[in-house]
Amino acid sequence: MATLQKRLDFARPPVEEVVLSVLFNPLDRLLAPHLGEIWQEFKRDGFVHIVEQPPVAPAVEIFPIPGQEAQFRIGNVPDLARILFIHKTDTEIIQVQRDRFTFNWRKASLDPVYPGFSAIYEKFEGVYTRFTQTVKNMQIGEVTPSQYELTYIDQLRHGEGWDTLADLGKIYNMFVDAPWVGAESVDFHASFPVADLHGRLHVSMGNRIKMPEQTQTLQTDFTVRGFPEGTEDAVIAWFKSARDQIREKFASMFSDDIQTRIWGRKE
Repeated sequence: MATLQKRLDFARPPVEEVVLSVLFNPLDRLLAPHLGEIWQEFKRDGFVHIVEQPPVAPAVEIFPIPGQEAQFRIGNVPDLARILFIHKTDTEIIQVQRDRFTFNWRKASLDPVYPGFSAIYEKFEGVYTRFTQTVKNMQIGEVTPSQYELTYIDQLRHGEGWDTLADLGKIYNMFVDAPWVGAESVDFHASFPVADLHGRLHVSMGNRIKMPEQTQTLQTDFTVRGFPEGTEDAVIAWFKSARDQIREKFASMFSDDIQTRIWGRKE
């Protein structure tokens, strides 16, 4: 692992966003006024902006069936929006809905430096603990996790080692011998079971338009979903192991040239 750590030390890491999420048993008694109370808990920490979005349907890993299934719940409780509490620096987001808590770190123009996984996880752990305590204090139920999720979003902008999709073989090792000349779009997905995490690693890549710059980019997403077979205390170990799974897959996917010349991998 020490060798992998050294090999993945970058001067210019391609990380655009890191997302840590906990899926839990639905809190049917969580209502709109409670979301206001939760916002007050985090507003004093700089999460001063609020956005309302539709809730995210849970994608739950089912074994031994490959892939995952989106689950839709039908009940007597009206649907409730997903609320985003956005930090004033625009680099951190807390998302809350009836069955999910999410913390995002994302690159922003005011603070474009990737702080590293340890710092992001420490912030996630702090706000998640305060969220669960706030729910308990409001006496609307207990947060009982059912699945953890970690996502890394990496981007390689147009002109950074590639000009057209014919250059894919110079970027991704699995595309070296593929005939990409003339391609106008690409959309790739693969999943890998991870027994130790009782979950799966999902990898997807494709060409995207990065907003608001409206520039072309190649985006690669790494997502691990699963749940430890044990107590909730395993959450730290689970997320760190999921991070290690993503790092290993990342290192094997991209060419040495891209990793060293574009991202400044330190030997």
